[in-house]
Amino acid sequence: MSKIWFDVTSILQWNRPAVGVIRVEAECAKYALDQLGSGVEFCRFDRHAGYIKVPASDVRQTIDRIGHAHQTPVVSPAMDGTLARPALPLIIRLAIVVKRGLSKLPRGIGESIFRSLSLRREAAEAGINGLREFRRAFGALRRPVGRTAPLLARLTPDMANAPFSKGDVYISLGLDWDQKNLVYIAEQKELLGFRAIFCCYDVIPVKYPHLCVGDVAAKFAHYFADLAWCADEFVSISECSKRDLLALLNELGTPVPETTVIKLGSHLPASNDSDVSHHTKEAVGDRFILFVSTIERRKNHETLYRAYTRLVDKGVKNLPKLVFVGMPGWGVNDFLADLRFDGRVKNRVEMLTNVSDADLTWLYKNALFTVFPSLYEGWGLAVAESLSAGKFCLASNVASIPEAGGDLVEYLDPWDVEKWAERLEWYFNNPKALSEAEKRIGKEYNAPRWENTAGTVFGRAEALLGIGTANPVGD
Repeated sequence: MSKIWFDVTSILQWNRPAVGVIRVEAECAKYALDQLGSGVEFCRFDRHAGYIKVPASDVRQTIDRIGHAHQTPVVSPAMDGTLARPALPLIIRLAIVVKRGLSKLPRGIGESIFRSLSLRREAAEAGINGLREFRRAFGALRRPVGRTAPLLARLTPDMANAPFSKGDVYISLGLDWDQKNLVYIAEQKELLGFRAIFCCYDVIPVKYPHLCVGDVAAKFAHYFADLAWCADEFVSISECSKRDLLALLNELGTPVPETTVIKLGSHLPASNDSDVSHHTKEAVGDRFILFVSTIERRKNHETLYRAYTRLVDKGVKNLPKLVFVGMPGWGVNDFLADLRFDGRVKNRVEMLTNVSDADLTWLYKNALFTVFPSLYEGWGLAVAESLSAGKFCLASNVASIPEAGGDLVEYLDPWDVEKWAERLEWYFNNPKALSEAEKRIGKEYNAPRWENTAGTVFGRAEALLGIGTANPVGD
């Protein structure tokens, strides 16, 4: 009997609270465990061994670990019964080694050095990416391949067969551009006759490469072309991402698989105040504005910083604290230095990392309002989460963000610092307007649930299997 195989490679390698892509994979895996039981098998991809079946118990353990923000990597049984540790990304492995070494120093000195090195993570990642590109280029010199050759002409039959069978459906929603060998997947599809569903979150690296780390446009154009040859279907997280993907595939001249838009869940997990860390409550204080996002160029924290400094220069008193929740990414070293050394924002901007689900829910529900000035998004999950928490949001007016917020959000040009300063000041000085906005959100906003997201994904797989229906759960 044909099966559905769900790839959990990304969550197995994750050692922080779930965000973005990781959240999608984790929530869909949880749905499969809770709702579909034996109807879904799990697997992970290993660059040396190909696909390996993962026991459901390991997936459950991984979801629990991520949900509680444990920082230890998962250990999974291999096919031969021995213990195999899924490989963590090299930058994380280096960080673990460095932190272990620094732990032998006096605590204050070790933590100070580690914070200093963390601010230079971008340089380390750029160096690692450079070495990888050099290795890839050297390999291409030894084994030249025509750039216009279809993917199926570039197969690499050097791995064991995948556990899939003819008629099975394979679903991958993870960090495929970093963790998968698409040539291998295409080969196994050709040999075994299974079908595949992949996810398009966005095509930002191709459309706006200057907002990403390194020279990624060519790499990701190649990735999407290869993905189109592998996929029988796509799911996409917004109409905007779907339009971008179809336009790109038409431009590249690849197959254009059927694409279904899925709405990402945005309901927040229930939590008790007793689960919220004392550090989080103390750090943000009683009056704060919230921005939930990885700290990187595309997310545009810079506009908020400049808006706040304008308000300070203007003499505005009693500014709420501006709270950034997210890990530092690439391209923000100068920005982080500005926050550190600019006395105007001292004690006015707080950065929180590795925030648990309980802390995040508490932050959303206790913020004055939220902000989201991103320059481009595949969806805009933080906007939807803000509405789910009943909180008003000031957001940028680009890409898919208006899809996420509808008419319950006020939209601004992400580059208009003066307008952001004006509207920030207006809202934190008008609690009645915020209260009215929250009442309207409470009445009109129906938060998409992760069960519906997963139901749509697995519904598409069932349709390919020829069983059930493709309707989302709850519709």
